[in-house]
Amino acid sequence: MVSEPVRTLAVSTWWRRLPRSAAIGVVLASCWPQFTWSQAPAQQAPSRQAPPHQAPSHQAPPHQAPPLTLRALLDSVRTNFPSIQASVSRVRAAQGMRTTAGSFGNPVLSYETDQTPFPGGRALVGIPRQTMITASVPLESFYQRGPRVTRANAEIRAAEADVMSVRQQVGLDASAAYYRLAIAQIEVETTQELAGWLDSVVAYNRPRVREGVTSEADLIRSTIERDRVAAEGAMQQAELLRARAALRAFLPSLNGATTVVIDDVPFRHPATSSGDGISDAALQASAQTRGEVRAAAERVNSSTAAISAERSMTVRQLGATFGAMLTLGQTAMIAGLSMPLPIFDLNRGEVQRATAQRDMAQFELAAQQRAANAEVRGAYDAALLLTARAQVLTQRDTSNLLRRAEESRRIALGAYREGAVPLLQVIDAARSWAESRRTYYRTVFEQQQSILMLLVAQGQDLFATLPAVTTNGGSN
Repeated sequence: MVSEPVRTLAVSTWWRRLPRSAAIGVVLASCWPQFTWSQAPAQQAPSRQAPPHQAPSHQAPPHQAPPLTLRALLDSVRTNFPSIQASVSRVRAAQGMRTTAGSFGNPVLSYETDQTPFPGGRALVGIPRQTMITASVPLESFYQRGPRVTRANAEIRAAEADVMSVRQQVGLDASAAYYRLAIAQIEVETTQELAGWLDSVVAYNRPRVREGVTSEADLIRSTIERDRVAAEGAMQQAELLRARAALRAFLPSLNGATTVVIDDVPFRHPATSSGDGISDAALQASAQTRGEVRAAAERVNSSTAAISAERSMTVRQLGATFGAMLTLGQTAMIAGLSMPLPIFDLNRGEVQRATAQRDMAQFELAAQQRAANAEVRGAYDAALLLTARAQVLTQRDTSNLLRRAEESRRIALGAYREGAVPLLQVIDAARSWAESRRTYYRTVFEQQQSILMLLVAQGQDLFATLPAVTTNGGSN
């Protein structure tokens, strides 16, 4: 490699050997591009700078969106999710059916003339012309309207209860996607930190192997463990992407790099809030307020009203007619009543069908009540168990799981550097730390989800009443 003084001397020697005309040509050739650009018009000059709208490469990346909270997710889902909007539209459809059920039949006006000649024909002799004007009013609406309105009102209440059940289910699904992303974030963070920690162990062993202080088996074993953790981290990052995509189904505007808030504080259980347990009777009473149970009960009412409506159809038509007839300069009144003779019961099959549907609705109501009672009991006990365990894990003292796991890893690494323990014990302590951190957050997230499921099982609105946190605090 030529040094800088030697290169300068060689260039100056070469310059002196050039003829004067060649030297002038070299100078003009080196200055010609600048001379051309300076003399060119401003609009034709090539720009060497980035356009104003392009950010230079040294600038910071765009501002990352703030972490998503569970409250913000539920607020967005409540107003924008298509399933909830579809259920609200079904309520409007049921209200339209109620309007139709409460309407009355329109009267029928008729005008008749007889004993008149055909157009263009001769006048009839000795036959007086008669003109009749009548109005017929359908009367079946007066005795069929009541059952129809009762049935339509029950359908409206059932549709409104369906809105509540759909909202609750969508809220649970959205919260499950939220916690899935939270777990994926914890998995990725834990694996990345563990991989970095193992990389420091590898870096510590590499010079010691060259010096002959440590066996090469320790270096190979630590390298294998680091690579295994790196491969596991790639799979967890793939799960993170899938979890973020699943959450985007509930929040389409979700950014590709958006994260969720990691809250390791357990939710407060109703039993721990009141200090007393909840009896089976109270749990069953609360379960009857669920949307599914209320919708099934309203469908029983609707099918019962449908039986009455079908029975009222035995006399399908009943009409009253009133009018006047003009003949020979005199006016006569016309009045009448029309109804079919129910010799054959044409509606017997429809009554049987409506009765069977009422029985089906009653069985479905019983099934919904049993399922609701069982679900609320299971949700209550599961939430109580997980709350007790989560409160033990999140205590801010020396018994905290994460603190003990971190202390165990630190002690194992220090003992390994002193030669007191083998490498396998250090790797075991690192794995124990990672598993403890995963178990810690999984337990807390499962407890939070169990409280949300308990609220839904008790018939409380998940969007309106998010549970409060416990008072023992959390641990990061």
